[in-house]
Amino acid sequence: MGILIFSDIDGTLINSKQEVTPKTKLAIRKQIIKGNVFVPVSARMPKAIMSVVGEITKSCPMVAYNGALVLDEMGHILDSLFMSSSKAAKICSYIEGKNNGVVWNVYSDDNWYYFPGNNNDLVENEEKIVKFKAQPSSITEIAQLKNVHKILLMGTPDLLDATQKELRRLYPELYIVKSAANLLEVVVKRVSKGQGVKVIAQAFGMELKDCWAFGDNYNDEKMLQSVGHPVIMGNAPEDLKKKFRTTLDNNHDGIAAVLDSLN
Repeated sequence: MGILIFSDIDGTLINSKQEVTPKTKLAIRKQIIKGNVFVPVSARMPKAIMSVVGEITKSCPMVAYNGALVLDEMGHILDSLFMSSSKAAKICSYIEGKNNGVVWNVYSDDNWYYFPGNNNDLVENEEKIVKFKAQPSSITEIAQLKNVHKILLMGTPDLLDATQKELRRLYPELYIVKSAANLLEVVVKRVSKGQGVKVIAQAFGMELKDCWAFGDNYNDEKMLQSVGHPVIMGNAPEDLKKKFRTTLDNNHDGIAAVLDSLN
């Protein structure tokens, strides 16, 4: 049996132009040919994961929404953790009431909803990155969804730092973590990339101590702590680079540098 290779996408698998470089694609394909399994682990929705990973392989298991939705290589659900739509609507209402430039986005299954307010440029930028269109919505519509896998808040780093503190105080039962300086992820407490990779490893009958993982930010930390071979990208925050083996940054084929050194 081969090994599992887990990888974050933004800031890790793709470079600052939102591309997987030819060298990194080749390094991952070589591992797949060897019988190893490549598993994207992302805060993204499944369709937005495949908009990137589809360039490397046509089917793979995946961890979406920071671990809230875990799918096998056939797209069957291995794990699904979500908050009630009423709680999501309350959080969005709180954010909207602040009217301070922070924009809410809600993800349910493979759908992405957002509030069409003043800062639509933030949503448009995210659409360009993930190559997928968000649907304009309202708090009333959010409250009627079946369930919510994730809330994503967009705004300036300082505003999101303050929002993170406030939401952690108001909703201690939720896991609230930054995936980028301008992105704040809100999911239920049990959700993490660490939990997601455990589900995948169990499904494959693999020991996590034999697995590899690549990441670049705070929402990758639990995944990196879970595996035997964690690697942090050269573009990661300095405090994370002190905790894990560091490779080159995402603009210089950091993943390929490590994978090509494996026998």
